[in-house]
Amino acid sequence: MFKALPATHRSLLALSEFTPVSPMEALAEYFKVFSEPNRLAVLEALRQGSLNVTAVVEATGLSQALVSKHLKLLTIAGVVRRRPEGSLVYYQVFDRGVFRLLALAEKQLQASRQQQLTALQSVL
Repeated sequence: MFKALPATHRSLLALSEFTPVSPMEALAEYFKVFSEPNRLAVLEALRQGSLNVTAVVEATGLSQALVSKHLKLLTIAGVVRRRPEGSLVYYQVFDRGVFRLLALAEKQLQASRQQQLTALQSVL
């Protein structure tokens, strides 16, 4: 069963089972969680606070199946926690510091792109 899962699922499952990995491997696996644009959209929707799947679907415009998939992966990775309330389940970001991390990454990306543009202009 483990091998039949997509690579992202296997790596997250391995982390959830506390499989010993090096610190660099663990960090690389953690960053993979943020490597999918739809997953980032789900996180952005959760920035406002605790939401159920329907509210995340409405906020992102993604399908219910896709939102559920990404919420599951984010939960397994420890980025999001789920809280059942009656017949509904609400999701919220476990540590809001993740938004600072993403903002820093975006700032670094902008600086890198500016440097690339400058380097390209000097070559042309």
